[in-house]
Amino acid sequence: MVERFNAVVLRTIKYSDSLMVADVYTQSRGRMSFLVPVSRSKRSKVRSVLFQPLSMLTFNAPYREKGGLSRLADVQPYSLYSTIPYDVVKSAIALYLAEMLSNILYEEGDNEPLFAYLDYAFNWFDNAESGYSDFHILFLLHLTRYLGISPNVEMPASNSYFDLLAGCLVGERPLHPQFLSPEDTRNFIALMELDFDSLSTVTLNRRARGEYLTLLQNYYHLHIPGFSEPRSAEVLRELFNY
Repeated sequence: MVERFNAVVLRTIKYSDSLMVADVYTQSRGRMSFLVPVSRSKRSKVRSVLFQPLSMLTFNAPYREKGGLSRLADVQPYSLYSTIPYDVVKSAIALYLAEMLSNILYEEGDNEPLFAYLDYAFNWFDNAESGYSDFHILFLLHLTRYLGISPNVEMPASNSYFDLLAGCLVGERPLHPQFLSPEDTRNFIALMELDFDSLSTVTLNRRARGEYLTLLQNYYHLHIPGFSEPRSAEVLRELFNY
């Protein structure tokens, strides 16, 4: 049965000289893969240029419960970005987040709140004229809420440690190395309380940005089975010099 899907592009892989496989996260059925004709012609019914990292698309495709790759058709932008594909910093961040999401989102089935968050966050990022250098940090922090692994930082004490393994605050220094000091814990909680519109008021320096990037990747590694560090993280480190 043919369905209409809304989806965000995670990655594309060459399948043949005329086809590629697009891994996407759909609004109604979670992560799925589809066959996409490789063509840059304006006359093509499916333009492969639309399948850039984090692109939001809507299209028709058969749904197969037993797996297999379906060809999609009638592809249109769900949200049309005006800056992400053309800004060096934004496109590097988009590439990194797309790889992170590809390593994180394996869930099948609908998750309307998660898809709504992706839609809102990426459109905010595309429309932001300034204050977006730390977008990926805050995006990954907030994403934990929709994956069921959100850090529990309620009712902190002045000397609390954040235990990355347990995902919560503790009153005593953990016996393992996966924790934040009380000072770093306070800074971590302050960052979690920000929204995207507040990013312009708090700009992390290069050292802090690099440390938070490492921290978040480590946190996802501890709580998402099979997670691996994205190779595009090195691009960000070189771009931001951290």
